This record gives sequence, structure tokens and C-alpha cells, in this order.
Amino acid sequence: MPSGYSALGRLVTAFALMLACAAPAAAEGFLPGVDPKGLDADEQKFLTDLMKEGVCPCDAKKSMFDCIQAKSCPKADDLARYGADKFREGLGEDQVREAVVKKYFDDNVSFDFFDLKDTPKKGAAKPKVTIVEFADFECPHCAMVSKTMSDLVKAFPNDVAVYFKNFPLPSHTHAEAAARACAAAGKQNKFWQMHDLVFANQMNLGPERFVEFATELGLNLPKFKTDMESDAVRKLVERDRAEGMRAQLTGTPTLYINGKLYHEEKTLEALRAHVGGVLKAKPKR
Repeated sequence: MPSGYSALGRLVTAFALMLACAAPAAAEGFLPGVDPKGLDADEQKFLTDLMKEGVCPCDAKKSMFDCIQAKSCPKADDLARYGADKFREGLGEDQVREAVVKKYFDDNVSFDFFDLKDTPKKGAAKPKVTIVEFADFECPHCAMVSKTMSDLVKAFPNDVAVYFKNFPLPSHTHAEAAARACAAAGKQNKFWQMHDLVFANQMNLGPERFVEFATELGLNLPKFKTDMESDAVRKLVERDRAEGMRAQLTGTPTLYINGKLYHEEKTLEALRAHVGGVLKAKPKR
């Protein structure tokens, strides 16, 4: 998928893929416990079908429709009622689908399996907000977001830490090598300096340029070249990409904030507001 593919689009795709894991819905008819007031026949059918598409949050072997029929999962009931409310607010089918999928992921899916060992980090030593950023060094939007991440850390110096993960896209010729160049620089404690140089020159990358950047940063060149081609560095980059694939990531940049996929605007203003909200929220017990 192109780097501009929306986060909500990825959520809808992931939600649809869950259908393969769910058991077939048991019975026809509208959803028990959901008020049909204000919904026409087409909207009722759409919402019923939508509940058949996703895995029940309470039982991965069943669809949400099954759990609603059995009255066995309040979370599934809430999602169905939420969808009905969105129809009553005047949203169309596509908007209702996106809203329900967003709520499903926000409430029930946590991306807490990322391995942060040997992952470049900047920001607070003991962060209250941890951001995992997946990026591609030839993605123009990633270059802009990299600057935003730096500004965000400066705005919350004691509360926010950013971890950088590589997700080189096959369509970008030098992205994988750029990821290895940054990882190799990291072996000499210059990851972020190389990261910034690569993004600043992303329209003119190649093997010679990586060596030029390493020279500019005063790196030990023989070590840099050896590390860049080493199995250890290649495995680090592949580990990041594999984690992104497991999270059903299909484009860059993608952010996960405290284990939740962030799907709003990636402007500094939007991210500052979101982080501020996370910091103010009471921790769940």
C-alpha cells in the first residue's frame, strides 16, 4: 500500500480480515438489545452484517453477532449500540463502519508486543507516554513526522519517549539500506544524527551517500561499513518490519501511543492535544 494509505483504512482492512477467524453467525434478524428507532431497513441490515464481520471481544471463536445474540458480551452490545447511535446522528454507512472499527480497536486491541530492546529512543527516561514510530526513510511524510516527533519530545521532556522502528517499503529502493546505515551508526551512538541526515537528504540516497554521512559524523568508517552489512543489523531491521506486519501495518508513518494505534492527524498540534489527554486520563485499574 502507498505511504498515504489512511490509518482508518488499515483498521477497516484489519477488521475485515478478522472475519476469517470468526465462526459463522447463527441466526438472521436485527440485534437484540439494540434500539432500532430511527434506523431504516437498510441501516439495520448493514449494522447486523457489520457485527457478523468482526471477532467478538469476549470470545475469539465467535463473531460479535453471535455474542450479541447470546447476550454474552457487553462489549459487543456496546459496539452495536454505538453503530446505531452513529446512524441516528446522520452518518452514512462508510462513516459508521469507520467509527465502529475505530472504537473496536481503541477499546479492545493493544499493541504491546513490540520489542523495544536495542530500539533507538529519545525523550524522557521514565516516560508516562511511550510512542512507537514506524517509518520508511524514503517516505516524504515520514520526514515531516520525524521533525514533529522531535518537537513533541521537546514539548513534554519529562513525560514522552519516542522509539523508532523501521518499516522499509519494497517500492523504495534505498529504504532498507538507509535503515541499516542508521542502525550501524547507532552502534557508534550516532543513530539520531544519521537519522536526521538521511531524512534531510532522502531524495538523494545511495551507498556512497551513506559513507559520506558517516564521514560527516566522524564515525569509524571500517566499523560502520562492517556493521551495516552485518547479520546483526539486518536482523534488527527485519525484526522491526516483522513486528509491523504482525500489527497489520501497511503504510508509513504509523504511530502507536501507549500500545494503541494513533489514527488522528499527525500534526504537532493534534499530537500535543492527544498526549495531553493521555496524561490527564486516570490510569485504569
